[in-house]
Amino acid sequence: MLVPLVDLAAQEAAIRDDVLAEIEKIAKAGTFILGSPVERFERWLAETCGVRSAVGVASGTDAIELGMRALGIGPGDAVVTPAFAFVAPAEAIVATGARPLFCDVDAETLCVSAQSVADAVARGRHLGLSVKAVVPVDLFGACSPMSELRDFAKREGLALVEDAAQAFGARDAGGVIAGAAGDVGCFSFFPTKPLGAWGDGGAVITNDETVAHRVRRLRAHGAIVPYVHPETGRNSRLDAVQAAVLWVKAGHLSSWHTARCDIAERYVDGLGGLPLILPKILPFPSVHAWHAFVVRVGDNCRDALAAWLEKCGIATRIYYPVPLHRQPCFRGLDEPPCPNAERACQTALALPMSAALTSNHTDIVIRAIRTFFDG
Repeated sequence: MLVPLVDLAAQEAAIRDDVLAEIEKIAKAGTFILGSPVERFERWLAETCGVRSAVGVASGTDAIELGMRALGIGPGDAVVTPAFAFVAPAEAIVATGARPLFCDVDAETLCVSAQSVADAVARGRHLGLSVKAVVPVDLFGACSPMSELRDFAKREGLALVEDAAQAFGARDAGGVIAGAAGDVGCFSFFPTKPLGAWGDGGAVITNDETVAHRVRRLRAHGAIVPYVHPETGRNSRLDAVQAAVLWVKAGHLSSWHTARCDIAERYVDGLGGLPLILPKILPFPSVHAWHAFVVRVGDNCRDALAAWLEKCGIATRIYYPVPLHRQPCFRGLDEPPCPNAERACQTALALPMSAALTSNHTDIVIRAIRTFFDG
């Protein structure tokens, strides 16, 4: 592929020797699960996000599930989450025993709005459901309207669990860092994320020490001391090797974020005037993490553009082809239409985006797209 969607190999090459040196220390110590590398990373993460506690877990999906369980969400409850997102938050809701209640997204931002969440809560209560929480998703690197959602959740007595998996380093409209605005924030360290490991990993952040303590217990089979289990938990521990990778990468996050911002600005400038809806460069104090650069293509030509770019040697991806309320696994919930989410699934297309992308790469992408539309 002439221009890959994400060039991890090029990005990781810059840090490989430092990471391998850290892994060698772990191999010599023989401590591979939790331990000091994980504790060091957790301290850094909590300080970076401006919260009291961070707890490393095995994946971003586990972070959402364990965060909700630590807040008391479980069987018989309902939880609002957007219909346009990766499946993880809805899957995590089901894993707690609760029922997902899907809401539509804002037509411009593709994140939830306070109104779409309020509508879903009202609908759930009308159906007799016990609505207990909201899980907004910070989509493609942009935060949900967290201050409005926080005020709404407080008024309605709902827990607020922020899925910040795609938005590490982002800030919301009030300048609050992604993950820090709700009762808990959840990160994924999947390799392609803004802060990615060399495998799976995740974390829960919170200002509530009781919640943090319970997540630590839940991630280790529900044990308070070895072999004593007051509740059933999960084997969901962030391992020392992944914590070491993340520790090394922490020193590069600023430069990588700047690189992605530059790419986004080049795209916005170069693709202006075409029949595309482009993501917006957010005004201060908001910060976009640019996990993905997703355009929307009208006139039923999204798939044709994707095919053209593939022919040109340019990788793209459809985020997401089927809205969550229409996924086969949730069909039995009989959820109503979410028109903005459904429209996004028909029009959204992710262009190449990674810190290793060069200006030559972006120029190739821009020229190819302009050729498609201009002929």
